[in-house]
Amino acid sequence: MWLWIQEQIIHSNTMINKIVYSIISLIIILILKQYTQKLIKTIGEGQERKYKHRKVLSGIYAVLYLLCLLIIWQKSSTSILTLLGFLSAGFTIAIRDVFVNLIGGLYILFAKPFKVGERIEVAGQIGDVIDVNLLHFTMLEVGNRIMQEQSTGRILHMPNMLVFSGPLANYETGFKYIWNEMTVKLDLTSDLEQAKALFYEIIEKYSSDYIEEAKKQIETASKQYLICYNNLTPIIYTEIKDGAIWLSLRYLCEPRKVRVTENLIWEEILKCIQDKDNIKLL
Repeated sequence: MWLWIQEQIIHSNTMINKIVYSIISLIIILILKQYTQKLIKTIGEGQERKYKHRKVLSGIYAVLYLLCLLIIWQKSSTSILTLLGFLSAGFTIAIRDVFVNLIGGLYILFAKPFKVGERIEVAGQIGDVIDVNLLHFTMLEVGNRIMQEQSTGRILHMPNMLVFSGPLANYETGFKYIWNEMTVKLDLTSDLEQAKALFYEIIEKYSSDYIEEAKKQIETASKQYLICYNNLTPIIYTEIKDGAIWLSLRYLCEPRKVRVTENLIWEEILKCIQDKDNIKLL
């Protein structure tokens, strides 16, 4: 029993020594890495070359530390197996996102929540899909820095896993039109009935062409989705707020023509009321 206890103490001391040596090796590697990175900053090269040098050195130091661990733990087959187990677990965690992205790519390929050319919103980003592959999809950004959901010119690379992490809005699948609303504020002394009649005529002018096509699309989409719209014609809602009349002009519009349509409607409104003393905008 005493001999067995001595063997366990010796074995424990050996394990502690190896753990200490591993930690010391890591500290030395980190110090060397920090020193070389500072040295790279002093080299008069471009930022791109400096970045590449840092990435290469990081890989070299990772391999060097792995070799140190193998040397330290080489006399214990059980310890090596344990170490390899930790390394494999870490590797699995590191590539988990890759597998999720692959599954997301297959989901996009077969379930088709969106296709190239369609406008979608995912993870708070709106854009037109311009490419899809197994690991990520690419969008031409819309909105964000630019008002009324127009293109910013930036390209967004989105990991496929995002299709599982939150809601995904498709502007075009099933029903290719969206409802847009404009708010027009009038003075309380304005002629409400005349204003609504004028504004309704204007929004009907820019949305009537879509109504028949929208009805056909709803009939087709209703075979797959529970879509039910009883009224597709424009409508104006009235509200009194902050000492003014708020008119909400609601009408059908193509997703990519929201800003153009609003611009045309506003120009028509300004033209038709410029000689109307009984309709005052705020």
